Amino acid sequence: MNKYSDVRAINDIRLLALDMIHEAGSGHPGIALGAAPILYTLFKNHIDFDLERKDWINRDRFVLSCGHASALLYATLFYLTDDYNLVDLKKFRTLNSMTPGHPEYDISHRIETTTGPLGQGIANAVGMAIASKQLQYMYDTRDISVFNYNVYALCSDGDLMEGISYEACSLAGTLNLDNLILIYDSNQISLDGSTSKTFDESIEDRFISMGWNVFEVKDGDKLKEIDKAINNAKKSNKPSLIIVNTIIGKYSKYENTNKIHSSLLDDDLESIREKLEGQGPFMYDKDNMLIARAYVKNRVSSLYANWYHEYEELINNSEESDIDSVNSIINNEKITLQLDKVIDSSKLFLNKSLRDINYQIMNVISTFIPNFLGGSADVTNSTKTYLKNKEDFSSDNYTGKNIFYGVREHAMGAISNGLALSNFRPFASTFLVFSDYLKPAIRLSAIMNLPVVYIFTHDTFLIGGDGTTHEPVEQLASLRTIPNLMVFRPADYKELIGSWNIILKSGKPSCLILSKFCLPTLEFSSIDEVRNGAYIVSEVKNALDVILIATGSEVALAIKIKEELLKNYIEARVVSMPNVEAFLRQDENYKNQILPKGYRKFVIEFSNDPTMYRFVDNETDFIGINSFGKSGNKEDLSAEYELDIASIVIKIKNSI
Repeated sequence: MNKYSDVRAINDIRLLALDMIHEAGSGHPGIALGAAPILYTLFKNHIDFDLERKDWINRDRFVLSCGHASALLYATLFYLTDDYNLVDLKKFRTLNSMTPGHPEYDISHRIETTTGPLGQGIANAVGMAIASKQLQYMYDTRDISVFNYNVYALCSDGDLMEGISYEACSLAGTLNLDNLILIYDSNQISLDGSTSKTFDESIEDRFISMGWNVFEVKDGDKLKEIDKAINNAKKSNKPSLIIVNTIIGKYSKYENTNKIHSSLLDDDLESIREKLEGQGPFMYDKDNMLIARAYVKNRVSSLYANWYHEYEELINNSEESDIDSVNSIINNEKITLQLDKVIDSSKLFLNKSLRDINYQIMNVISTFIPNFLGGSADVTNSTKTYLKNKEDFSSDNYTGKNIFYGVREHAMGAISNGLALSNFRPFASTFLVFSDYLKPAIRLSAIMNLPVVYIFTHDTFLIGGDGTTHEPVEQLASLRTIPNLMVFRPADYKELIGSWNIILKSGKPSCLILSKFCLPTLEFSSIDEVRNGAYIVSEVKNALDVILIATGSEVALAIKIKEELLKNYIEARVVSMPNVEAFLRQDENYKNQILPKGYRKFVIEFSNDPTMYRFVDNETDFIGINSFGKSGNKEDLSAEYELDIASIVIKIKNSI
C-alpha cells in the first residue's frame, strides 16, 4: 500500500476546488487555497457522522458560515466521504446541480443549512448548539448519553464584521454553549482590500469578553496545530473560537491580496497546479483518496452502532410518554394536533386581546409538542409569548423552553432557523414594525422551508403613543412578498386557532400578525375557513351593493361600517382575508364566489400593501395608510387619517 500523504490530499482538494471555479467561470478561489487544511482536518479527524444515515440525530453539525467557500466544501466532501462525484463537481454553479454557488440546505449531501449572507451561519450554529443542549439535558442520564453532538462552524472576516455575529456570539457566551466551536479563517483580506481599513479590533479580546475560550493557530498550514486546537476546543467548558491565521490565495501570484478573493485564475491556474504537483484538470491521486476515505470510514464506522445501544438503553428505562417524546424529535414527526379538538374556547377567550389569547393557545401547544420552544427580543411581556411552567433556557437550566434573546432580533431569527434545522418547532416574537430587523433570517426560513413561526404583535399604526418609529405601515407588504412564507392576520380567536392548525400541520415558515387590542369575537368567523385564505364573514340580507374586504384588526371595523352603511340603505358583504396568498391560490370558481365580478369592492387594511390593489378597481378603493403615522391615542389617530368609522362610511357613500 502506498504511503498516505496529508499534503497530497489537501493539495488535490485545493486543485479540485480551483478546477470547479474555472469550469464554472465564477467562484472564490482565495479561500479554497487558504482554508483547505482547516476543512480537511475537521472532516478527516473530528466531525462525527454516519456515512449512510446522513440525518442521524446525533451527528455533529458543520456550518459553512462563509458560504462563498462552497467549492472547497464540495471538494472536501468528495475526497473524504464520497458524497459528491466528479460530475457534481464539474457542474458547480450550473442550473439544478448538486453544487450550487453557495451551500443550500440538503442533508443528503451533508449541507446542514443554506449560507451565503454572512453571519447567518454563525447564528444558525448557535441555534443548533442550543438544540443539542436541550436534547442532552431533557433525555440523557448519568449513565446514558444519546444526545452529545458538537456544532462546528467556519467563518471569515466578513462574517465577524456583520452585526448578527456579535448578537449571536454574545448570547452563546451568556448561555455557555460549550458544544459550539467556531473556526475563524483569519486572512485579513476582504473583497475591497485589507481589513485594516474597516476591521481592526482584537477579535480575541472581543470573544473573551463574551465568555468564550479562544485558541490560536499561528500557521494555517500546520495540521498538527489545527488538530490540537480543535481537540482543546472539544474539551472546553465554554464556547470556543479557534483563530486560524491563513494566507488567502496561497500559492497564487495574487496571494494575500483582494484580487484572489473572487477573481478567476485563468493566467495562474496552471502555475498553481505545478507548485502543488497536481495532474490535469479534475485529476487527483486516487490511491491517496481511497486511503483517506478508508480512514474516515473506519473512524466513524462504529459511532451509530454505539449510539443505538445507548438509545435502546434510554428507551428501556423510560416511561411511555418520554419514549413518544424522544422518538417524535428523533424522527422529526409531523404534527397532527387539531387545536379546536383540545381547547374549550368558551371558557378561555372572553374579553381578551389576540396576543393574550395567543398566549393561552401557545401554552396548550406546549403541552402536546415537546420540541416547541422559543422566545422574544426582550418584549415577552408585550408579545405574550411565554410558555408557563416550561422554565427558562439558561446556562443553569438547558431544559427550559423559554429563550430570552435580549434585544437581538436578527440573531433571534437566524438562531430559530438553527433550531428548526435540528428537529425543533421554534417561535420568535417581537413587534410587527421590528420584523424589518429579522427580514434576512425570515427570507432564509422561506428558502429552506423551515417550520419557524414568527409572531408579530402591535399590528397597526393605532398603537399610538410610541410614535412613528413603532407604528407598522409597510411591514405587511414586505412580509407578504416573501415567497413560501405564510402570513396570517386573524380577526378573532377562531381565525387564530385556524391559523395555528395550518401552521402546525404544514410545518412551513409562517408569520402570525396579532393585535394588542381586545377584538370582538365575530358571530360568523370560522376556524376551518382560514384554510381558504378568505371567506364571507358577514353576508347581506337582500341585494348585494358593495363588498368590504378586511384583514385582522380591521375586520371588526368593517362589520361596524357595514352596519352604518345599512342605515343608508347600502348593503355590504364583509369578507375576512386572514391569508392573502392562500386566497390567491384558490381556484377561480371559489374566488368569484367570494369576490364576484361586477360589484364595487373596498379593501380596509391599515397598511400600504400594494398586493391589496388587485382586489379593487380603483386605487382610491383601498382604504389604508401611506404615512408613517404620529404619536397619539388610537381615537385621535383614526380621526387624523380619516380612518374612523364616520370618515370611511362617508368615503364609501360618496364613491358609489
